[in-house]
Amino acid sequence: MRLKVKILRFLAGRPIAILNYNTAIKINVHVNERITIMDGHKGIISVIDTSKGGFLKSDEIAVSNEIVSALGLREDEFVEVGIAEKPESTAFIKKKMDGLRLSQGEIFCIIQDIVNNALTEAEIAYFVAAVYKNGMNDEEIKNLIEAMVNTGTSLKFKGKVVDKHSIGGIAANRTTPIVIPICASAGLIMPKTSSRAITSAAGTADVIESIAKVELSAEQIEKIVHKVGACMVWGGSLGLSPADDKLIQVEKVMNLDPKAQLLASVLSKKISVGSKYVLIDIPYGKSAKVSLKEGHQLKKDFEKFGKKFGLKLKCVLTVGNQPIGNGIGPLLEIRDAIQVLQGTCSVPDLEDKAVYLAGEILELSEKAKKGKGSEMARQILKSGKAFEKFKEIIEAQEGKVPTIEEISSMLGKFRHDIIADFNFKIKSIDNKKINLVGRIAGSPMDKGAGIYLYKHTGELVERGDKVITIYSESEARLKNALGVYNKTKPIEYKAF
Repeated sequence: MRLKVKILRFLAGRPIAILNYNTAIKINVHVNERITIMDGHKGIISVIDTSKGGFLKSDEIAVSNEIVSALGLREDEFVEVGIAEKPESTAFIKKKMDGLRLSQGEIFCIIQDIVNNALTEAEIAYFVAAVYKNGMNDEEIKNLIEAMVNTGTSLKFKGKVVDKHSIGGIAANRTTPIVIPICASAGLIMPKTSSRAITSAAGTADVIESIAKVELSAEQIEKIVHKVGACMVWGGSLGLSPADDKLIQVEKVMNLDPKAQLLASVLSKKISVGSKYVLIDIPYGKSAKVSLKEGHQLKKDFEKFGKKFGLKLKCVLTVGNQPIGNGIGPLLEIRDAIQVLQGTCSVPDLEDKAVYLAGEILELSEKAKKGKGSEMARQILKSGKAFEKFKEIIEAQEGKVPTIEEISSMLGKFRHDIIADFNFKIKSIDNKKINLVGRIAGSPMDKGAGIYLYKHTGELVERGDKVITIYSESEARLKNALGVYNKTKPIEYKAF
């Protein structure tokens, strides 16, 4: 059926088309089913919604920006619309749901259909749940990594290309903005691509986005890295392992992070940017993603698959029983990082961990002698070279490094202090619960939302002291966040 294009000018995160309800009935498609939209020889698969009333005429189709960009459409242009065939990969997803193993071709088919938008979010969710429930063997994981790399673009850089990654789950823990400029100052090439938050209150991409652009093209990344030696960007805008970002969106909704998908997500991105030296941070602990035992197993898995793909990869297990740093939320976390880089540090735990990780990378890449990496990293940090490199990276990404005072003025206009009613000692701070409070407050979408911690585990709090401050851009969100804080009690204490 030929329909006239109506451009809605909105980003949906995937191709979305809207049909007049009567037109959808005539074509025999229903909400959330698939259609093909053809413009000459170019085509795209889209999920549909329907509209009743006068919004759309029977001969019109409204399309999201994803469809406009893919097909180069113009307002009032005509396209050919038809029913999309049910993809073969749905049968393979059912096979995995039944606990059976998938072949290389079957896994590639699923990943390719995810990239091509041939699967609905519900079908992707079934795949994520099936992998979470039934797992994958080594051959399946290897094939998953290869499929995610081969269905996307790849970058290549000269020199020693290194990377770091944390499996996440620890509130704050924003070491990347410190580690990257330290290592780049030592002459290493670090094209760092990061994810947005999945279960935490902010991801590295969310944090950097508060002061610079993170959605850049592959060509822009290559220019930036050639100029300053490093970048800190969102991987989802580059087409590197594009299936991963679609899977992450579903995982975020379901609050799931299957091990096979975690391994494939991390390694496919590192391979796609041409990294040869990779450090993986695996925080473990009571409220972390993994226990110490699970962390050791994950370390073995990462190192095993890293070897299969020719990476010089090392995993370090770090204690993750509580947040690292004081700020939880994009602007609060970048403020912590800048304070460390400037040497006005009031977050020693964040500085120490960043220096440790940077030191491990310097040793792994043979820039520092064994056992001397942390010392070299600390010298670079204290010399001010890392802060200068950080400013170069941010400016290359069309941003500007704000002052601490400027950041403080940009924090959420609605805030609430939790004040101690009596003297106590903090026994623990639950990462999952404190992250949840930050998300309810509006982080990471609202860059100024989040939580500031004044005390950490083992510290004494006297009556009248501030324990935390919750920031939000909405009075209603602040009220909800405070309610969740009081209900979940993320900070456990003992009176004295």
